[in-house]
Amino acid sequence: MESPSPSSSSARTPAASPGLSSTVASTRRVSLKSEVAKKRTRRAVKSQRAIVGASLDVIKERRNQRPEARAAARQQAIKDAKEKKAASEKAKKAEKAKNAAAGKGTAQRIQSKQGAKGSAPKVAAKSR
Repeated sequence: MESPSPSSSSARTPAASPGLSSTVASTRRVSLKSEVAKKRTRRAVKSQRAIVGASLDVIKERRNQRPEARAAARQQAIKDAKEKKAASEKAKKAEKAKNAAAGKGTAQRIQSKQGAKGSAPKVAAKSR
């Protein structure tokens, strides 16, 4: 089989039609490109919304705070939380001590779950 010669129809570029010269074909290609404008991509508009428990004004105010002020407020909040926790634990200990003092005369034996259900008590081995 013979190799195709450069003048054969298969060697031509698809843009150049058989009856047109190369300059006419190139100008047509350029005019087609200029008609199709490039699509512009839309940029997403950034918006802010309030979250539950804080309005948008509060959020903006906190963001615009100085870092030192924000750190000081955080330390104060941590300190308050620790004091509140210590006070609640102190109250729990006092309540526990009060209950222990009240029930000291009648010592209650802690029963296991099986014993509470009513299972038979274990029998000691007699063969030894």
